[in-house]
Amino acid sequence: MVVIAILTALIVPYIIGSIPSGYLIVKYTKGIDVRTVGSGNIGATNVQRVLGMKGFLWVLFLDALKGYIPVIVVNMLFGAKYPGVVMIAAASAVLGHTFTMFLNFKGGKGIATSLGVFLALAPASVMTDLVVFSVTFYFFRYISLGSILCSFLLPIFIFIYGEGGFYNLVLLLAAVLAVFIIYKHKANIKRLIEGTESRLEFKPAPGKEEKK
Repeated sequence: MVVIAILTALIVPYIIGSIPSGYLIVKYTKGIDVRTVGSGNIGATNVQRVLGMKGFLWVLFLDALKGYIPVIVVNMLFGAKYPGVVMIAAASAVLGHTFTMFLNFKGGKGIATSLGVFLALAPASVMTDLVVFSVTFYFFRYISLGSILCSFLLPIFIFIYGEGGFYNLVLLLAAVLAVFIIYKHKANIKRLIEGTESRLEFKPAPGKEEKK
């Protein structure tokens, strides 16, 4: 049984996480490969450059769902007996998004999918993190800065709220993913230091003019 649980937690969340939401939505609506635009990333921030805030929000939602659903389902099936398997499912979903099998193992940076994962595992900590993100974004308009800061703070909030159940495996997972996500943002960190990082502005998708 444990072998089935581990294989399920490894394979199914990885496949679900691999679904390249941003790439598919931009390709379907605009016929554009989002990897040829802006940063070349398939995540919500880069999608916003093509589809505006509506596209940003849709991709954010779908990418978060890729983390939330596998964790909830695996937890329901195996969590009571094999809590470690839930952490495997969570990590596998994030890795699926960042190394998607459908795009030559090149994907996003894992922020939105991690958001979904920890909404399932540590909701109070995520809600607090979202407040921090909102305040950071309001003052600086850098998605990357908010993402990096929240990745760093999430394990701290999990520790404070005591949401590191499953023998503190949730806390350990949050710490590992924080290091991974911050590493994936190394180019953004460099641009932030140099003052060349792009700010996200609320504006309509290119080609659409606001009605007066």
